[in-house]
Amino acid sequence: MARILVIDDVPAFTALLRMILETLGHQVTEANDGLSGLSMLEREPFDLAIVDMMMPGLDGIELIRRLRARDAPRAPSIIAMSGGTDDFPAAFSLNLSAMHGADRMLYKPFDNSELASAVDELLAARAA
Repeated sequence: MARILVIDDVPAFTALLRMILETLGHQVTEANDGLSGLSMLEREPFDLAIVDMMMPGLDGIELIRRLRARDAPRAPSIIAMSGGTDDFPAAFSLNLSAMHGADRMLYKPFDNSELASAVDELLAARAA
């Protein structure tokens, strides 16, 4: 079982991810914006953070940049996710997230198997 933090500004989406990840046997915590997510990451250890790129206030790219500036051994693996907006396509924000340290990227909408595969892959890499 891994400790996973899901950060997204759409509560229904974080609740859906929680349900999927808990079904897979993980312990899940939710944050509904980038600042509260960053605060949780600074206070508690997590194995994995799943971060939306487009959030008001502290966006996912800045959150990842700040997280990667921390002590690397304590930093969780990061999955960046985005559906894009009219102004910024998902590929643009996900490419930026990779440049700042995201370990995997998921385009919204994604299916349960894509999420499970990304989570399993990153957790296995952490354990190795």
